[in-house]
Amino acid sequence: MKPEQIYKDLHFSSEFSVEDWNNLLKIKFGKYFSDEAFEKNKESLRTEIINYLRFCTKPDYLKLFEWTFDIYKDCLNTDNQKIIKVLADSFYDTSNTDTKWMTNVLTQPDHKNFSERDKISYYFKIIDETLEGVFKPRFKLLDKLANFKLHHSIPDNSKSDFGKLIKDFPLQLKSDANLFLEDPIFSISTNQWRNIAAHKSFIINKNDIVVEYGRNNTQTLAMSYDNFYEILEWTQDIYRVIRLGQVLTYLSHIEEIVLELGGNENINIRFESSLLHIIHNMQTVGFEYVSNEEQSDTFTLNVKGKINHDVKSSLIHASQCLDQLSCAIYDDKFVRDNFKKTKICIVDNDLNTLASATIYIQEALKKANGELTLDEYLNKMEFEIKNYV
Repeated sequence: MKPEQIYKDLHFSSEFSVEDWNNLLKIKFGKYFSDEAFEKNKESLRTEIINYLRFCTKPDYLKLFEWTFDIYKDCLNTDNQKIIKVLADSFYDTSNTDTKWMTNVLTQPDHKNFSERDKISYYFKIIDETLEGVFKPRFKLLDKLANFKLHHSIPDNSKSDFGKLIKDFPLQLKSDANLFLEDPIFSISTNQWRNIAAHKSFIINKNDIVVEYGRNNTQTLAMSYDNFYEILEWTQDIYRVIRLGQVLTYLSHIEEIVLELGGNENINIRFESSLLHIIHNMQTVGFEYVSNEEQSDTFTLNVKGKINHDVKSSLIHASQCLDQLSCAIYDDKFVRDNFKKTKICIVDNDLNTLASATIYIQEALKKANGELTLDEYLNKMEFEIKNYV
């Protein structure tokens, strides 16, 4: 899969304005934030709303999301200082799940031409990577706070395996968290689905799939292909739910968490995560994302111009993302030394470059830090509009 395909779900539409997006965010997410925190996080929330929309029409998952968020809120209300420390201590483990998730997307093969057997084998691999790689670390954090809610103490579950986490989840809360603990079709525990996928304990037949699970009392189950795809979707939905509940909590308290971690200079942010937000925000204001390129020492974004705008006005508007893009590159220590400049290109339907704007990253950082006025910053930016425009 090409790296830019990570953005394939961020569909371009000229029908919605920034104000439309902001109104949607306020309606759906406003109740989870103070007014001040909501305003500070609107740009991030424009991306998160996509995750929300994937499960919010499913009542059981929406209820699970509300319950998950309330666990965090109730614990913070009980002992804010203690829970901020728990969130800070878990910050990198939970953040790394996004890194793993993006890496999986970036490196997955193009499976459109797979046979049905190969496609199902591939999706079992996705189930393993989802449940073990990204769901389990976030479930560990939820488990800590669920126990705190009941007993006002934080358990050390750092060495607990998946099976123990699921089995020992507080009995009083199991009915509320049931979709996290077992699938909704066969009631096989979440850790057992991970084991089935990881150990390849399945046989793909022409008309069904047979799975085997259980350590001491081995059981087998034959299911239809449709059932399998429902299980696959369940694993994706529970990850979306548990992740979003935690993300909204972290966004609301990020200043306290950063302070607990020792300040901004000690926080490591992955570049692709910031890039995702930048691209989505550009699309909400009318640009259509095309691709990104690494050209020598320059990182380039290619977009189509805004509908009903000429190339010049589109370029001026698009160039406003370059300081954010430069900061995103600089903030990731693994990417920082690869580039000296950032560039935005307006391209036509044939991907010909119509116009571009380029800035040195160091100059963009000065602008972001308030060391350059807007006029000084623009004077350092190189604009180019092709003669045939």
